[in-house]
Amino acid sequence: MLRDQYFLFPVVALAFLGAVILLLRWAFSSGTGSLVRRVDRRPAAKDKFGLLVHVRTLTSYADARRTVDRLGEREIRATAARTTDGWSVYVWPTDEPAAREILEDS
Repeated sequence: MLRDQYFLFPVVALAFLGAVILLLRWAFSSGTGSLVRRVDRRPAAKDKFGLLVHVRTLTSYADARRTVDRLGEREIRATAARTTDGWSVYVWPTDEPAAREILEDS
């Protein structure tokens, strides 16, 4: 009985390890059934950002980051994204009027 356990444990451990390796290989593969989210680096259209509202388009990333930082200093949550028109700054719909007012002043 004890001899069977010495043989059975390594077989079960290797089978388990093989199953985990196959699962991870599938999960992180580049196929269509993969669990890993694909990142598309191409610019998107301005209206493809869900609930976020577009407030300004700028030509450079640095200008967009400065705008996001300026809005953040006023406690307005903002983000920048590369779009087909340039770098766009987006805010939440509740913050849109305040963001537009701040950006008009500058």
